[in-house]
Amino acid sequence: MKAVLFKANPAGWVACKFLRRFWRNCLTSKLNGFSLRDVAIPELPTDDWVLVKTLLGGICGSDTAIAAQKQPPDSLLQAYTSQPIALGHENVCVVTKTGPNVDSQWVGKRVVVEPTLGCEVRGTEPMCPRCAVGEFGACENFSGDFGGAANLPAGTSIGYNARTGGSWGEYFVAHKSQLIALDDSISDEVAIMVDPLACSLHAVLRANLAAAEKVLVYGAGMLGLGTVAALRAVGFSGRIETLDRPAGRYLADTATRLGADEFFTLPSDTSARFAEIAARTDATVQRARFGNYMLSGGYDLVFDCVGSRQSVMECLKWTRGRGQVIMLGTLQGAVPDLTPLWFRELEIIGAWGRSMENYDGRNVNTYQLVLDLIGEGKIAADGLLTHTFKIDDYRAALAAGMYKPQCESIKVAFDFR
Repeated sequence: MKAVLFKANPAGWVACKFLRRFWRNCLTSKLNGFSLRDVAIPELPTDDWVLVKTLLGGICGSDTAIAAQKQPPDSLLQAYTSQPIALGHENVCVVTKTGPNVDSQWVGKRVVVEPTLGCEVRGTEPMCPRCAVGEFGACENFSGDFGGAANLPAGTSIGYNARTGGSWGEYFVAHKSQLIALDDSISDEVAIMVDPLACSLHAVLRANLAAAEKVLVYGAGMLGLGTVAALRAVGFSGRIETLDRPAGRYLADTATRLGADEFFTLPSDTSARFAEIAARTDATVQRARFGNYMLSGGYDLVFDCVGSRQSVMECLKWTRGRGQVIMLGTLQGAVPDLTPLWFRELEIIGAWGRSMENYDGRNVNTYQLVLDLIGEGKIAADGLLTHTFKIDDYRAALAAGMYKPQCESIKVAFDFR
């Protein structure tokens, strides 16, 4: 089968840091670790697994961050991956083969696979404390150090380990507990949005919305847009402001369609940025030496959906005292000044992946909850998949995912149909 693989190439990584200024396409080349290969279809790790055929394989911001060299060489996330990686965790697929311990009626069913490789999936007994209570997104066994019947190597999810394959390939394998059946009323184009929407919904459910009247969503990529949609879907009625770089009307229109009260941009000048946020939140600007700024006042709740050094610093500084900052963008570097954290007594909450959610009196997988909210008309996911590519065009697909303003892309996916 065909699959896009990634294997870190330290010398090539250094070369691309220089060459990218003159040859942008080096980032999607073998020099930067990417290649399209003919590989063997992965085997079922245990009798509790299934083989699935990919229909759509989404490109996530975490994937493009690898290509764009946004993860530093010493990133701790490297301890939770194993290479070479057959990339891709966002998916829509069809079950083609079941292990002996899986109901054969799954064969032929269209599903989305919740990709997290927690203790149940790995066959680890006893489960870690987090997985035992359904918080598999915070599993303590992603390194694979505690073994398990499936004998999986390090990896947080399908698409980030060396054994399961991923949705940037024609086939991959999944544990029976990861299968979420799709109703015929849900199109492939909507179903491919379940994973990014689930990540955003999980972050929203981590927040204390009862303590917030004015919210800032920092970043209008898929995580940010999903956060806006999730806030409205769970009934938040306060003001939502969405910030991003100038990117034409397509992002602004999408953000407001999903429920944002306003989409805005800011100038690059630091002083001007703080002055505008102060005006928006009735705060005052506090200036220290050497161009360092802070606010007295700010937003009640801020979602950092970018994860850059600048976004983290500004989110911390633009949140009122004892406000909340939800961090769901993958951090891409060190943050030098954490003064707002302790001085303003902020509540910082991390959000990664998905979980079993306590929502509306029931315990439900985040994937299933997203599908329920879509079915109830509370999340409108139509039109968010903007670009599809065949696997042979993987370099163009990665470029569309990395350079979204230029391509006017929101969600990009590989189409194997």
